[in-house]
Amino acid sequence: MVSKKQKSEDSTSTGGGLDQISNFFILPFHMPSLTTTSTSQKAYKNILHYLYFKKHESPKEDPKTPKNRTLFVLNVPADATESHLRDLFKPCGRVVSVQFLNRVRDTNLSKEEREQQEELERLEREAALIEAQTSSAGTKAGKKGGKKQQQVEVVQEEEHRRLYATGSQAYVVFLEEQELNKALVMKRKKRSWINTGADASPADLAKLTGLGVSKWLNEYHTRRPEASELQLKVDDYMDKFERSEYEAQQAALARHNVMDDDGFTLVTRAGSKGQNSDGVITITAAKAEEVKNLKPKKKELQDFYRFQMREAKRDKLVDLRRKFEEDKIRIEALKVNRRFKPY
Repeated sequence: MVSKKQKSEDSTSTGGGLDQISNFFILPFHMPSLTTTSTSQKAYKNILHYLYFKKHESPKEDPKTPKNRTLFVLNVPADATESHLRDLFKPCGRVVSVQFLNRVRDTNLSKEEREQQEELERLEREAALIEAQTSSAGTKAGKKGGKKQQQVEVVQEEEHRRLYATGSQAYVVFLEEQELNKALVMKRKKRSWINTGADASPADLAKLTGLGVSKWLNEYHTRRPEASELQLKVDDYMDKFERSEYEAQQAALARHNVMDDDGFTLVTRAGSKGQNSDGVITITAAKAEEVKNLKPKKKELQDFYRFQMREAKRDKLVDLRRKFEEDKIRIEALKVNRRFKPY
């Protein structure tokens, strides 16, 4: 009869591929030591946790989780972070993004805060994709004797820990399909989860923040950065803004009076009068008093056509006849009342 200890040692022994169950690969790894809250303060060491993963398959194509580059992972630990899964699958290749499911929602957040949080996560995934693509290309600047440019290191906000439901799922998206195939042929060996306990190494603690009081302290200090760190962020933002403004200005100059394929020349305004800094023409709203004093514009031109002139003369004669008849009636009424005095 094989004991549990021997069984766990066999599952993490080196050599050979990972075991499978229902088309899922079984990935065992050792969790950091856990101390109970009892009076004995017994420490549980050598805890073995199992992840189950397979190639993501879905009838609907989703750009966030492409089928040829995405792993579907089950039984994710409740306190897992993106850094945990990135570190676990780092030997296989470059992880573009990690998307968690079954998250325990924070009931204290309002609807607007949840939407902002989801938007921030989307931007983080896009930034991770751009970073992975640029890192794969590599940099060769400075090898030909050029001047070394000093890059400003922008202080990034540390990742905040979020809790998930027990046995939750996640999507791990790789940069290329070959890297996903490497994950599907992983070998059995001893793997460890990032340690955040009292005996954790500084390298592990640098990858992610803690929970509880340490998390709250980290959030407090993150929202109140030092003046030097804040100045670095402002300088970096202004550099990017000025660079984008310069590129937009150069693009506008390149489009100025350029002939298209049909032989027409698009005439654009080159002056800065009446324009904003972004090149857009300014439109100022009229005041209410000025609009009130304006005379209504006539919808058509007067006496432009001959028939308009004839109709105007005819209407004028009709109006004169009408007034003449009204004057005759008024004079007759005055004569009857003996109040008519022509001189």
